[in-house]
Amino acid sequence: MRKLLVLLVALVTVAAFAAVSISGSASAKLQVEFDTTNATPSITSGGSVWLVLSGNTGENTGFSVTFSDFGVLDAYVWEYLYNTDALKIKYRLGTLRRGTTYLTNSTGAFALDFAMASGDLTDNLSVFVYFPGDPMVDMDVYNSLSFTFITLKAFAKGLLSAGAGAFPLLGLDATINLAQALNIENATLSGYANLGINPNNTGFNMLQNYKFGVDFGIDKFTGGLWFEGPKTLGASVKTTVLAPVTIGGSVELPVTLADFSEVTLSAYATWQSELLTHKISLSFQKPKATVAWTVSVSF
Repeated sequence: MRKLLVLLVALVTVAAFAAVSISGSASAKLQVEFDTTNATPSITSGGSVWLVLSGNTGENTGFSVTFSDFGVLDAYVWEYLYNTDALKIKYRLGTLRRGTTYLTNSTGAFALDFAMASGDLTDNLSVFVYFPGDPMVDMDVYNSLSFTFITLKAFAKGLLSAGAGAFPLLGLDATINLAQALNIENATLSGYANLGINPNNTGFNMLQNYKFGVDFGIDKFTGGLWFEGPKTLGASVKTTVLAPVTIGGSVELPVTLADFSEVTLSAYATWQSELLTHKISLSFQKPKATVAWTVSVSF
């Protein structure tokens, strides 16, 4: 709570001396987990704040804070060093999270971001320098490339700590907008692949984690199908036919089903109440069931 009060005082102080744009989100969740003998309740919270200072030269400076249970997950200041439509260069300094689906890192770091755009092509490159102690200096690189209906995100972790003759760990997320590629109208269809790669292994062992799937949407229904290696199949669906209430659910099970305890089921309903979004959710994997009520707000 003290950290949150310090953050609010800082926001008010800054707002008194500069034009400020503030956006973000916050949520709180009441959850009860049941098993065969016990019921365990808990309350958690989280959110993020994004603040931009506006001066005579535009929105070139600011800071961002992301928190969970009033503990800070990341917090950094940023400033544009160069800002045009074709090329933007920005630095970030603080506690920075970065990565892809299966490979992440979060440390105090200095990042230099390059955002380039030309027609349908956009490329965002970030270089992170940090000081883990052993080695004294290390480096991560993140790149996001988008062109028409294809998006590629790549992350290399620990370029210097990998050592001579070895390779850093790699993460790769790829998405293709199949509806755009196939000229499908009045529907959405996309495919994706998420990979966690250790190039120091050989053959199929290089793929430490992998997931392939498709997402689709038509009229008031959206959903998805996926395979997550080495043995999990999943499906999800969401609909607004009961608007203003949105309902959805998902199921995950192994490719070879031996027992119902290997199946995970979940369902939820969400609705809006003025500024607040409510979500009631239920998940079950034998022998545990979890019921939760989440309230969130965006500003």
